[in-house]
Amino acid sequence: MRDDVIRIAGSEIHRGERKNLRLKVSESFISNPTYIPLTVINGEKPGPVLLVTAAVHGDELNGIEIVRQLIHFLTPEELSGTLICVPVVNIYGFQNATRYLPDGHDLNRYFPGDPDQWSQGRYAYTVFNELVLKSDYIIDLHTASSGRSNLPHIRANMSMPQVAKIARAFGTTVILDYVGTQGSLRRAATDAGIPAITLEAGETRKFEKKIAERGLLSVFNVMRELKMLDGLVNTSDFQLVINKTSWIRANRGGILSINTRPGRVVKKSKELATNTNPFGTEVESIKAPFNGIVIGIATAPTVVPGEGICHLFLLEEPVRQVRKKLMEIFGRKRIVF
Repeated sequence: MRDDVIRIAGSEIHRGERKNLRLKVSESFISNPTYIPLTVINGEKPGPVLLVTAAVHGDELNGIEIVRQLIHFLTPEELSGTLICVPVVNIYGFQNATRYLPDGHDLNRYFPGDPDQWSQGRYAYTVFNELVLKSDYIIDLHTASSGRSNLPHIRANMSMPQVAKIARAFGTTVILDYVGTQGSLRRAATDAGIPAITLEAGETRKFEKKIAERGLLSVFNVMRELKMLDGLVNTSDFQLVINKTSWIRANRGGILSINTRPGRVVKKSKELATNTNPFGTEVESIKAPFNGIVIGIATAPTVVPGEGICHLFLLEEPVRQVRKKLMEIFGRKRIVF
């Protein structure tokens, strides 16, 4: 439990207050400050501090819409604890419609940062110390990288009980049990003892309405689990926790025809894509090497040898049993959450 007053970006936000703030993360070469926007809602009642971040990769927009709606819908009167909402972490990438910082580096490889490091390390250090270390729980919102689409799923270190609690409460059908990439915000936070989960959902450079709507409801689920909001947690009774995945890659250059989509349950040897040359002649049939669930696909039709075209979760449960359960929940629709 934190104090009644939370201090961020040189401001004090007292219990029952909300403030829109700007956190200085860097400066331009003409000495102008660079800020990221954030909103702090300090509830009227005590409780934990939840940080919700989006656009650590600047072209991943679905999370921005989730955070904007979160800011719009919640008030201090209904909230127990404190909510820190950061719609855009990587302001440079967002402004330039790119994943990266201006120097081409990935901000999500430099946490917790270093105040004496290069610019990306200093940027990460400011975000980590001003926001992450002042939080009790974290939800970090992402999409697939450019040219790919991801099935909505949570990535979490399920060996940590407090992480597992919020991962399951979020409510996605699939959870990837993975410690996290060194230098990522999630990994750095959990290494510091702060439970953090990552949502991966959809594509870059677009707002996908259904993902934003379900993402918002899922954040509310976590807040109810943490007793920050009144009400019951509303999640699926059926969740798959998987810790083995594999990228299926093209062995030939060509033009793809994808025969699957995120959320599909596929059997071993099922054709995932057909690879053809410019004359339309098939050069390769790309098949599933094991039973799995499609977590992500390439959306760009052109490939070179070695390029990932389909990301599969290794499914250790019987395919027929999993399909039956998913049909009971979702009907013939793709898995949305």
